[in-house]
Amino acid sequence: MPAWAPRGEYAEWYPERYDEPGTPTYEHHNETYGHDVEYEDFVSRFRAENWDPERWAELFKEAGARYVIPVAEHHDGFPMWDSRYTEWDAADKGPKRDIIGDLAAAVRAEDMRFGASYHAMLNYYTPKYSGPHPAYLSEDYVRYMNTKARELIDEYQPSILWLDGDWTGTPEQFHSKELIAYYYNQAAEHEQAVAVNDRWGKSRGKRGDFYTQEYQYDVIDRLIGHKWENTRGMGHSFGYNANEPAEDYMSLDALVDLFVDNVSKNANLLLNVGPKADGTIPEVQRELLTGLGQWLDVHGEGIYGTRPWVEATGTTLQDSLRVRFTQKENSVYAFLLDTPPSSTITIPRLQVVDDTEIRLCGHSGRLEWTATEQGLRVTLPDTLPDRPAHALRITPRPWRLMRR
Repeated sequence: MPAWAPRGEYAEWYPERYDEPGTPTYEHHNETYGHDVEYEDFVSRFRAENWDPERWAELFKEAGARYVIPVAEHHDGFPMWDSRYTEWDAADKGPKRDIIGDLAAAVRAEDMRFGASYHAMLNYYTPKYSGPHPAYLSEDYVRYMNTKARELIDEYQPSILWLDGDWTGTPEQFHSKELIAYYYNQAAEHEQAVAVNDRWGKSRGKRGDFYTQEYQYDVIDRLIGHKWENTRGMGHSFGYNANEPAEDYMSLDALVDLFVDNVSKNANLLLNVGPKADGTIPEVQRELLTGLGQWLDVHGEGIYGTRPWVEATGTTLQDSLRVRFTQKENSVYAFLLDTPPSSTITIPRLQVVDDTEIRLCGHSGRLEWTATEQGLRVTLPDTLPDRPAHALRITPRPWRLMRR
């Protein structure tokens, strides 16, 4: 609700920093609200009066999302569902609604998968009445944390369990194996396909149905063999930061480039939406989501259901334009992340058969091509759509990359 952090920092860490003397958040809090206002006092101002889960779900569907993972509980120990184990939750305080239950129903009605993230492995703020204080990794707190996690699993049957706060202890200290076994067993009873990430102790990049990281994977330079997911905000913060100007948000071009790059390297993109306390999504975020959806309407065939190719990246011969590859069935998709300055490009080291068909997504008709010693030369239409990225579908798949 305070929606503030220094530019470049996470606004959702406000409850950990607002009473830490010497920090910008401490200074902002005292100047804006005063020394006597505690974090828990903000709950009376958190009303979500304009929150419309159906409208949210429609927007996410339009954006091309296939799954939605709301934050069920962040590091402030505030469940966004109606928990039996604490009154410090969204059903008893603030909006007095089961936010998670309402959004789960709306998302599933739009035929998207519903997951939930649970960040209680690190809890930096728990009011005295909400349960055991997070004296980190005490058995009492871990038991309380896992009891709420099982409640979340039982009540909402998430297709994805996205855990976080893991860096303070081991899976054994968190009893993570027992929790995940419970999750899998409950899913088996419902014949439900599920997945869990790798943040359940000091296990990132080692265990998990898929690996995760935030922001650091924006610049990953290689194809990763294990399925992974990049998670980040559209700006520098996950939680909405009113101190973050529009120029701190990604452009649509940058968002599409990042998305294609991630997919080419065996990833999904979990793109964060940071809503305001009244339940609305800021316009700059809505525009990015809508723009991404419109791009996917044309190019989604090279994204959905694809797998990495033998190489993820390349550049064109003449202009060093960035190229990213995916494959599906008998086709390879070559995404041009930059608009070519001329109508001819050459992608080095590609070898194709004589009856190869090359098409540009969103354009009717086959493209002319020539196999050269340097690679595959393709003639593009005279006019290309304005950025973002363009996708060539090459069928059948190139046999191999010609090695120098």
